[in-house]
Amino acid sequence: MADEKINTPDIAEFEAKLPAQANNKDIWLFLIIVDVVLLCVFGFFLYKNLSARLLAPENPAQAPAAVVEETLAEESIAAEPEEVVTVPEAITPVVPEPVVQEVKAPVVEEPKATAEEVKEPAQPAEKKESIIVKKKAGSKYRQVTFRYYGEGKNVAVVSGFTMAKPRALRKKDGYWETTLSISPGTYKFLYVVDGQQITDPYAEEKEGRSVLVVE
Repeated sequence: MADEKINTPDIAEFEAKLPAQANNKDIWLFLIIVDVVLLCVFGFFLYKNLSARLLAPENPAQAPAAVVEETLAEESIAAEPEEVVTVPEAITPVVPEPVVQEVKAPVVEEPKATAEEVKEPAQPAEKKESIIVKKKAGSKYRQVTFRYYGEGKNVAVVSGFTMAKPRALRKKDGYWETTLSISPGTYKFLYVVDGQQITDPYAEEKEGRSVLVVE
């Protein structure tokens, strides 16, 4: 019996045959983090619910006394009728209308015209030469001189031959003048005097424009 050997299994070989297990320390750490997060979420919703119940009472009877007194005061003021104060109408004095007397103006007889005044007809206004056209030798263009007889500080002429841009006139003795080269044709033009467009009183007029004929 003493020589018999008991076959005891090797513990190291047994542990080596066991499957590898996960690290228990990492698992517990993960579970603790999850519990903390859940506790925070639960605490937040619990705080929100309790604060809503405390700040907003469900029944009007739970409202503060100051709010109730203020509401009753407003209702009593609204219930009281407003006093209507009647103001007596002002008495307007009666003023008699003034009596207007008609006064006839004296009749003034117009002086009768003498025989000489009747016979002599009225003389027409002197027509001034406001447009002078001259032919240019060896050219199809004409030299056209514009003269404006009138008052003003700035005078210009505008038309199709000026490409719709005002061309300034120079002041002379008693009139304004400028000379342009224009091809034969019929044109409409205007004078621009101190920013206002006017026609030439000594030229033909059509549709509110002065007419220029260059032959």
